[in-house]
Amino acid sequence: MATIMVAGIIFAIVLMVSPAFSLDCATQKFSQNRSFQNCSDFPALSAVFHWTYNSSSSSLSIAFTAAPAASDGWVSWAINPTAAAMAGAQALVAFKERGVMVVKPFVLNNYSSIVQTNLSYPVGKTSAEEAAGVMTLFATFQLPEKMTKFNHIWQVGSAVDAGRPAKHEFKAENLNAKGTLDLVAGEGGVAGSPGGAPSESPGPSSSPGGSQSIAPSPNKNGDSGIRKSRISYYFPLFIGSFLVFYF
Repeated sequence: MATIMVAGIIFAIVLMVSPAFSLDCATQKFSQNRSFQNCSDFPALSAVFHWTYNSSSSSLSIAFTAAPAASDGWVSWAINPTAAAMAGAQALVAFKERGVMVVKPFVLNNYSSIVQTNLSYPVGKTSAEEAAGVMTLFATFQLPEKMTKFNHIWQVGSAVDAGRPAKHEFKAENLNAKGTLDLVAGEGGVAGSPGGAPSESPGPSSSPGGSQSIAPSPNKNGDSGIRKSRISYYFPLFIGSFLVFYF
């Protein structure tokens, strides 16, 4: 009995500290040996954002990771060339469709209209993964040549209705999930941080897709709430395992 109890405790502790449940810029690893030059841990919604910008081709490769608001929910990352808000956003949304992770493009014309359609910015190499309760979407955007600083928005939701993301909550962390991405400086500023509004954000372009260049380098920034949320999720499991095996 004592041996079983000890094994259960060790198992629960391993779950709590395993890298699979400790996602941040310093620890997150991707499948297929994918790597990115820059990374930011976003306090809002405990998200992690990796990206590489190739200035010679104006291509932006991204990996956005967050926990959906529910297991059948969705995560999204978007570019907004006009404002630091959801209205007007050019979004990619990742969710499970018939048990398989998919990424679909949506344009938010306003807060009551979301349309599945091709984005104004050419995008390719889209894919998504799910592990340990978090989702990661990958994509490569072809941006206008001088578009090196712009608003970006990220969000999570709890449900998908007929292939469309249902409305997200309007808590403070949802409303603060926005910032300015500076591709030249390598900064993914969040709401409330220095930097102000984008200075170079031309409108959508229909320029053709380009190649990407992703080279490994040290990640930036520090801790992320995703790690904390995973630990808080598995702490009850640890206690439960102890009680089950003890009694």
